[in-house]
Amino acid sequence: MYISNHIEELVQTIRPKRVVFDSLSTYGSSLGTEGRLFRDFFHALVSLMKENPVVAVYNHENPEMLGMATMMASFAMSSLADNIIRLNWVEIGDSVRIGMNVAKMRANHVDRITRECEISKEGMHVLQRKLPPSALPLSDYQSLISRAPERRPRQFRMRSPAVE
Repeated sequence: MYISNHIEELVQTIRPKRVVFDSLSTYGSSLGTEGRLFRDFFHALVSLMKENPVVAVYNHENPEMLGMATMMASFAMSSLADNIIRLNWVEIGDSVRIGMNVAKMRANHVDRITRECEISKEGMHVLQRKLPPSALPLSDYQSLISRAPERRPRQFRMRSPAVE
């Protein structure tokens, strides 16, 4: 397979410490998601990065984002990833914000809290700032991942612990 040979050649020549694949759905489009071809490609890619050692981030755009059952859709490869971080657009009122949660972190406890984050040219940051009075923190809502947020009843609202 030409793509994996080219990537392997680049890793051997450049010896990167970090690599971002944006997006896996592009590779899936060209390789097809039926059968094992894409899964075998992804498995070889993960193995190559671990052997060299390279920290790799694999972006996969999933239009469904409705829960763990649909994660990676027909790719069926979440077992190959050590960590899975989900980003999701969340519409609250007349604004669209970004919700983030850790769906999987191999060999570590996973905090199932959806946090708000922002992405800018300086990178990605989990928000710690105080929100304007008209905007409630994401912790005051439920059903964020299903993209149908509703305000939590007052007795069930929780404040997220401070993020470091």
